[in-house]
Amino acid sequence: MTAKQYLQHYRMLEGQYNTTLEEYKNVENDMITLKSPSFDDKPHGSPQNDPIGEIVINLEKQKARLGIRIVKYKSQMLTIRRQISGLEEIDKDYCMILVLRYILYKDWKFVCKSLNLSRSQANIVHGKALQEFDKFYGGFYELL
Repeated sequence: MTAKQYLQHYRMLEGQYNTTLEEYKNVENDMITLKSPSFDDKPHGSPQNDPIGEIVINLEKQKARLGIRIVKYKSQMLTIRRQISGLEEIDKDYCMILVLRYILYKDWKFVCKSLNLSRSQANIVHGKALQEFDKFYGGFYELL
């Protein structure tokens, strides 16, 4: 995996995080709107299970699984952000160009204007930023 591919992975993580967070909220909403079953007054031959209890247990299990995924995605996103921030000590433009492109998803026109660079200068800075990122963190994401 290259530095560019690793950094592009951030967008996918953010999408998964947002989707999972939405699922989590839906499960919470399902728990809030859970309705009690109606029992008729007729006696039954066998004791009834607790349908509400089973539903709540299943929803809680689903919530726990989603919560674990949310934490995992957010942790990976924060790792990438922290790694990019680490380049600030080398060159602030390296950090800024990577944040603008891979964290904020800005187009090249916006990046060039923000950093007061021509497109060719931005390409050079971007290439150097990726090289520095790879130099410091390549061993980390090659294991993924």
